[in-house]
Amino acid sequence: MNFNQRDRASVLIELAEVANGEREADLLIKGSRLFDVFSGNFFPADLAIYRGYIAFVGTAAQNSRETLELNGCYGAPGLIDAHLHVESTLLMPPELARAVVKHGTTAIVHDPHEIANVFGIEGVQIMLDNAGDLPCDFFATAPSCVPATTMETAGGEISLDDISSLLADDRVAGLGEMMNYPGVISSDPDVYEKLAAAHRSGKVIDGHAPGLTGTDLQVYIGTGISTDHETVTAEEALEKLALGMKIIIRHGSATSSLAELLPLVNQTNCDRFMLGSDDREAGDLLKKGHLNNILKEAVLLGADPALMLKIASYNAAHHYGLPDRGTIAPGKKADLVFFEDLKDFRAALVIKSGRVVASNGITSAIVKSCQVPDWAMNSVKLPRAIDQSAFKLDKPAGKIPVIGVIPGQLITEKLYMDVKSDEAGQVQVDPGSGINKISVIERHGKRGLIAVGLIKGLGLLRGALASSVAHDSHNVIVAGASEYSMAEAVNELARLGGGFVVAGSEGEILAALPLPVAGLMSPEPASVVADKMEHVLREARNLGTDLPQPFLTLAFMALPVIPSLKITDKGLFDVDSFSFI
Repeated sequence: MNFNQRDRASVLIELAEVANGEREADLLIKGSRLFDVFSGNFFPADLAIYRGYIAFVGTAAQNSRETLELNGCYGAPGLIDAHLHVESTLLMPPELARAVVKHGTTAIVHDPHEIANVFGIEGVQIMLDNAGDLPCDFFATAPSCVPATTMETAGGEISLDDISSLLADDRVAGLGEMMNYPGVISSDPDVYEKLAAAHRSGKVIDGHAPGLTGTDLQVYIGTGISTDHETVTAEEALEKLALGMKIIIRHGSATSSLAELLPLVNQTNCDRFMLGSDDREAGDLLKKGHLNNILKEAVLLGADPALMLKIASYNAAHHYGLPDRGTIAPGKKADLVFFEDLKDFRAALVIKSGRVVASNGITSAIVKSCQVPDWAMNSVKLPRAIDQSAFKLDKPAGKIPVIGVIPGQLITEKLYMDVKSDEAGQVQVDPGSGINKISVIERHGKRGLIAVGLIKGLGLLRGALASSVAHDSHNVIVAGASEYSMAEAVNELARLGGGFVVAGSEGEILAALPLPVAGLMSPEPASVVADKMEHVLREARNLGTDLPQPFLTLAFMALPVIPSLKITDKGLFDVDSFSFI
């Protein structure tokens, strides 16, 4: 319990008095069927809540200042997202809390390594400062790989001392996803110092191990790395489960492994799974929901709703050292969600720390405004105004490497294709063939590097898309059917201070979503961000792409830790051989 030392004993006594009927409860909830995460059963019972904690579960009469009748709703512990990047929702923590708590999410474990790659420890501090006193709790993990690799130029750095300091903070649940699996496998001393710091803190270590298998996987797990959210196949998951790893089933806006991994879940192994949205865009949060949407999709796929509720609440609480939540029992935090049914998982009522914060899809809690220092705004610094000559590409002899987009996945194909060239030996791209140009431009005011390559699968027939969200270093990434449109999109992006931009075939700006906070987030409400996002997506589709989330897909084309072929400001990178082409 999070009481201070001075009042701990007195509050415990008062909770006991409420349970004994000797003291009035703050809130009595009657008429619901409560979920027991250990038996998997629902049982009719009343709940007496006092000072934010559950004092009594049962049918005994309790005096209370307030009583709520729920008429058969299904009560469950508040849902917990086991892996989310707040920055990828495009919202600051206060507005994200407002958007998710109405769906029953009362806690989020998040890795702030996106903003850390822009601003270092100061960026993490912005997230911590904005995440307190909200109707949804935020537990950070200390970013383990900032910069993520040496294959790209980042704006910030998280040192070993920074990690040790963060791990000592009660708001930090563990060491963030260890993306540098080559460093783990090769016994890189710097990587192992970070792992050792987590062990000394007694906190967990999150993993990131796409496609890792055999001896390499055993080395990776042997260091104490305990989770993976990058698993996409059942075969891969079974090997990791057998070696003691926990699997976070991801279901986000751009990627999902729910359908592939859900059939593995059963009564025996369900405690080895958690749910994570990883990257979930604001519009999806408003239209589809959050973890409740994953529950709905899982049940539609045939999952047992009771098992899924345990996976969505208790498992994350237990794994990340949050013993006061995840169950409905005396002495536990009164973080609760009441669903109308176990099919749609529509939240009729949400209680956070004993207070009603949302009902019938509307957040009623007062949510503070975000606070961002001036220096963290408008941080996109291009080496110069960009013109179309920046995207010229010399054609090598023979076939040229091309990034192949795989819809719904972060991994890409490594293609080699014949392309045309002009009289000057420059690559000529024919959008009708499905190939576009792609470029990454360093934007942190450092070396000003620009890399150009080819990509197949975006489907742009004209115009261009530009973004300052490009995992993990978040340089500017742009792709298009013409160099002129690409240049105009990038220059508008810089003028806005970051975000998403759609340029037409003549370079005209068709739509934009400004993201001025670190070039990653908007301080505006989710509804405003969602409306602007819908506009940029609509205009992007008018250019020919049929990808559901082309900007999120584009963002991962610059991530050189996920196979197979990616692009950074330093060039085209072969993740399989961990070398530049």
